Amino acid sequence: MSSALDTLAHHLGVPPTQVPALGAYDEGRVAAYDALLTRAMETEDAAFETALDEALGFVPRLLRPVAKKVLGRA
Repeated sequence: MSSALDTLAHHLGVPPTQVPALGAYDEGRVAAYDALLTRAMETEDAAFETALDEALGFVPRLLRPVAKKVLGRA
């Protein structure tokens, strides 16, 4: 297996044996796909954090500390 494929499999959270079809591609293409996937995951995480912060605005001020603790944001 290539190092780019190992890195991609790690980011996907699967063993490299679960993505054998991607082994047919060269290192550069697999690395480009990994970069695209990583950027998409970071964008999704940022959007989720923003949405969570905005949603907490609907919780009454006195309950926000409890809501943050329940959501693991304390």
